[in-house]
Amino acid sequence: MKKIPGLIILGIFMANFAYAIPAFARKYGFSCSVCHAPFPHLKDFGEEFAANGFVIENEPKRAKKKTGDKTLLLQRELPIAIRMDLYATYESSTDNNPDVKAPYVLKFLSGGNISKNISYYMYFLLTERGEIAGLEDAYISFNNLFGIPLSVVFGQFRVSDPVKPSELRLTFENYMIYKFRIGFSDIRLSYERGLMFLYSTRFGTDLSFEVLNGNGLQHGMFDKDKYKNFAGRIAQSYRNLTLGFMGYWGREGTDSVNEVTFIGPDLTFRAGNIQLFFQYLRRRDTNPLFQLAAQSVNTDAYMGELMFSPRGENGKLFFTLLYNNINSDYDLADYSTISFNLNYLIRRNLKLIMEYTRDLNGDTYNRFVAGFVTAF
Repeated sequence: MKKIPGLIILGIFMANFAYAIPAFARKYGFSCSVCHAPFPHLKDFGEEFAANGFVIENEPKRAKKKTGDKTLLLQRELPIAIRMDLYATYESSTDNNPDVKAPYVLKFLSGGNISKNISYYMYFLLTERGEIAGLEDAYISFNNLFGIPLSVVFGQFRVSDPVKPSELRLTFENYMIYKFRIGFSDIRLSYERGLMFLYSTRFGTDLSFEVLNGNGLQHGMFDKDKYKNFAGRIAQSYRNLTLGFMGYWGREGTDSVNEVTFIGPDLTFRAGNIQLFFQYLRRRDTNPLFQLAAQSVNTDAYMGELMFSPRGENGKLFFTLLYNNINSDYDLADYSTISFNLNYLIRRNLKLIMEYTRDLNGDTYNRFVAGFVTAF
């Protein structure tokens, strides 16, 4: 990854799960375009800034509050931001067309540095799909531990964040490769509670290892069984190309036990105004229906995303083509769509979104989306 002058380089690339927010634009007095193109998608500078605990070199004196205590760092203003998504949709599979889904998402975000090498990030979904959703991302990150490029993240985060953060996508359609379920299993590559370890070498190799509860963010429950699950990834970058390989192993259940494995490669390629991402995962469940007579289920999951900006990072128009495909022995999990998305920046923190999604499973499902996303 290209080094960005003006940052305190800690040697850790945490940008895959730490996101800049508008509060930093207010704090440092720079435009959202410094980190995003367009928001919430991060540029190299935004990735470096997030990776280094939201700290820049020679921070202005106004950014910190004088306390007279060298062991206490207090930001002068608590970094708080709001994101709001408002849409109108037409879906051929429903009768309530057209539908006004506004607000579709309303987020309260905060993030910043507790010290030079310790940072936090969290957001609360005030509403999602018209309902109160609750706390999602919420963690503390310890960077540059023992003077080496090692980070430890503790709290709530997405299992898939070291690969492809869903919160940074430009599409209304989600990354289904991280969200699908098999039978009664609670295991998926979405939100979890646990520990994440990250290490980055000077040779362009990034390593991650996660210890997880394995049952998502269930209300009123942390870990529902005695098992801990594990995920890991190794990725190698060379110029414009990054190749990664991810694995996951875990168990769930009490009387009947389901053992789950994920394994597969991913690829990211950047060239000029084009960015391409592809990932394949093979999932195997030994007993996802938790029956006495266990029946295994195999699932192949694919995701491809092509992003194109005609005028580059400084332009106002961005196109995204997104492909989702889930092919499983458990037929209810099958899913296949292609989405065409347009993002147009009206202001740096206000954009127009238009999107068309087509079901590729042979049904007549079509979805049209138009709306606005803003953050302030």
